[in-house]
Amino acid sequence: MRSKFWCSFILVLAVVSTASAQWNYVNVAAIHNMTAMIQNAYSIQALNRAIDGRTSSSSSSGSNRPASSVARPAAPLTNFRPGSQRLMVRGFAQSLSSKPEGVPDIVQAMNEGFKAFEGEAKRLGKPNNVAMAFAYLVGVCYYVHYGVEPAERALLTLQEKSDAAFGASATFKRLNNTDRQKLYEAFVLMATLPLAGYTVAVSENDAALKKTYRDVAATALEIVLGVRPERLRFTATALELR
Repeated sequence: MRSKFWCSFILVLAVVSTASAQWNYVNVAAIHNMTAMIQNAYSIQALNRAIDGRTSSSSSSGSNRPASSVARPAAPLTNFRPGSQRLMVRGFAQSLSSKPEGVPDIVQAMNEGFKAFEGEAKRLGKPNNVAMAFAYLVGVCYYVHYGVEPAERALLTLQEKSDAAFGASATFKRLNNTDRQKLYEAFVLMATLPLAGYTVAVSENDAALKKTYRDVAATALEIVLGVRPERLRFTATALELR
């Protein structure tokens, strides 16, 4: 049975994206153009260590802590104060479309993707959080590539570990609210693109289009995690590297 987390996005995009013919065209270079911004904001190696459970914050240092302090959730490290408008949606849409008249449809789909994601992020108590957007990107691309929906608990575990890994990055700490918003939007846009395209491919039973967006999802996963998708596996509670 599909979880509430996934229903929000898939139902919204099924309505919006099928109204546009733009999903038969995708410029994968648009994803690569975001690579420098993403990779310069945090350490892929540190994030992979966090996901893989090999962080230096050892159990020995925390084993004598009172139970109450262990259970207390850490303050989020990747929150930001958003501006009054989106910063990257129109530029991203323009980079995807070969025809100017197609841009408004893509902008609408991307904005609806944001609306669905931000509704769920608020429900989960993670609004305006870069790590939540990152976990969403990984979860969406995993779903598109493998056809398997990660569990909500596993995505929240990934958010928690990503928040710590991003927050420990000296480069990320220097980002102001505007730069954090750009990174956040990049993650959501990179998730919405393959999810919208894949939704159309499934509804139209288009095997070629489905493969295109599975490949787009694999590319995004490799960019943000630095490993081939074949090394990734979501369990009921976490993302594991194999």
